[in-house]
Amino acid sequence: MTLTDSVTQRIITKLIKGRDYRIEIVTLIDAEFLQYVMDFFKRIVDAKLKNQNVTIDWYKKELLDPNLSSDDIAINSGLNKKTISNMYNSARKEIVLEASLEHYDTLYESINNLIENDGDINITLIIKLRSVSVELNINETLIVINTLAVKRAALRGVYGVLLENKSRSP
Repeated sequence: MTLTDSVTQRIITKLIKGRDYRIEIVTLIDAEFLQYVMDFFKRIVDAKLKNQNVTIDWYKKELLDPNLSSDDIAINSGLNKKTISNMYNSARKEIVLEASLEHYDTLYESINNLIENDGDINITLIIKLRSVSVELNINETLIVINTLAVKRAALRGVYGVLLENKSRSP
């Protein structure tokens, strides 16, 4: 049984017993987010195992790939699908891809400007899996951090309805 299956089972049990289940929703968000982080990092390491250079161009090619789901493309670019839908009045895959590519370029440019103007700090993210180590520079690290933050916010948005609905009931 996966962590999310276990949490789902506890939510159902608490619902049946009329108990507050909100902490279980938070646990579910945590579980899904942490699994996403692990899968995301494994994908980066996998590219390194295949002797690909993990660069900004790799990130753009692999993680904004039109063959991915529109949700994944949006999140990987630092947006969520609802934001794109609100901005463009559509969430068709073509619109999501166009908006994501545009936003990714803007995000990357903003990160470069930030680094140029405040070059006193350096952040390096090292991901290790077995004997393979991947080191991301500050630009790449900030893009990864942004992507992970967007994913967390998207999960909170999905499950937030359950948290809000419970708080409105008597």
